[in-house]
Amino acid sequence: MLLSATLASLVLTIVGGYLTRLSLSEASFWVTHTDEVKLAIAECQRALDRGNLEALKASEKKVARLTVDNPRQQQNIAGAAFLTDQDSRGTLDELFSAMQAEEDRLMGERQPRIDAARTRSSVAFIAGAALTLLFGSLAIQMLRAQRREATQQMALIEAILESVDEGVIAVGPSRQTVAMNAVARAMVGRSFPRDLLPEDWSAHIRVLYEDGSAMAPKDGPLARALQGETSEDVVYRIVPATDPSATDAGGVWVSTTARPVRDDAGRVVAAVATLRDITAQRADAERLRDLSSTDELTGLLNRRGFLAHANARIASDRRTHAPLAVLFADVNGLKRINDGLGHERGDQVIKDAAVVLRSVFRDGDVVARIGGDEFVALLPNFAPSAREPLLERLTAAILGHIEREPRPYRLSMSAGITFMDWERGQSLDELLADADRAMYERKRQRAEQSMPVLRAVPPLHGSSKRS
Repeated sequence: MLLSATLASLVLTIVGGYLTRLSLSEASFWVTHTDEVKLAIAECQRALDRGNLEALKASEKKVARLTVDNPRQQQNIAGAAFLTDQDSRGTLDELFSAMQAEEDRLMGERQPRIDAARTRSSVAFIAGAALTLLFGSLAIQMLRAQRREATQQMALIEAILESVDEGVIAVGPSRQTVAMNAVARAMVGRSFPRDLLPEDWSAHIRVLYEDGSAMAPKDGPLARALQGETSEDVVYRIVPATDPSATDAGGVWVSTTARPVRDDAGRVVAAVATLRDITAQRADAERLRDLSSTDELTGLLNRRGFLAHANARIASDRRTHAPLAVLFADVNGLKRINDGLGHERGDQVIKDAAVVLRSVFRDGDVVARIGGDEFVALLPNFAPSAREPLLERLTAAILGHIEREPRPYRLSMSAGITFMDWERGQSLDELLADADRAMYERKRQRAEQSMPVLRAVPPLHGSSKRS
């Protein structure tokens, strides 16, 4: 409302100034016109005094032309022309004097109207200017108050953004940063630009999907939101590129939701993203997943974990038919140890067996405890010629453990190895069953030969060792 009044007073000032100018122009015109008429009449008088008939007629024509809009002067000049033809000089001189007096009279009549118009225009101009100054001053004060209020509101919004525990980033259509709270700044690192979303962020951060692949900047949630797309709960990891302590295993896991902001015409005028730190939740989930797939007693994989890893490896190797073997082993005499020495000793022999198995197998082998006294190992890239050497290493490791770790029992294990027949299209269950049969066949052969190399012969209640 105040702005409208200011504009109206400004218009009034302009109109008043224009009218004043018109009044001045009109007054100037009539003064100039009157002077021209009087000068032409004076020329008539001079020509009359000199007796220059030709100049007199020329001056009379000039007066007639200048007074064409004045009937009385037109009548006078017509009379003057007639008298000139009659050579009546005395009457002409009086007539010219009367015409001069007529111009003075007309100017006298015009002057009050000119003065009144000038006064009205001046009043309108002055009133408009005063109102413009008044309303303009009030408008400036109002704008300042609005600016203060906007500044306060912006400060309030910034305070709210800084108080939330999620990262918030807002960018304009030219990728300029409109807002970025402290949580977001901490997520993207110190070197990330604060005033602009870069087209290529590789110099500032690495952004990795859950499968470890890199996110292209054009696929970022904010970049997609600027193109009019909405992203919901996109999970990825942000690793500041300039942080010397950061590794690909570090950084911050975030779940991001980004949306475009549109005007009334549907054009995208901004994009807003919220980044929720889910690093702790993912760590908890991974711990739970590890617990669900890890044997609590030995720290090896349990049946669930082994099946997940082994099935994934078999699916991968099925395309290349790479050599793959499974070892199945159990602890001999565990029941006798439990019955004679107690279940605490039984648990210890299981732990000893796990230690021995860890020492024998390679880093890439998948070793697990899948039952009470049963262990299994998936052996990728394992050739048949390596079967007996592996079993010999296992025997040597058991004997070495017995010598290093005195126990009231002697650790013994039986093991069998079988190989994947890719042509048969064996499943993991079939491969495990074959390895189990191979183990029992090996155990039976050693029992028939009275060569219990891998059988546990525990001393019961202080009885002597049996070889």
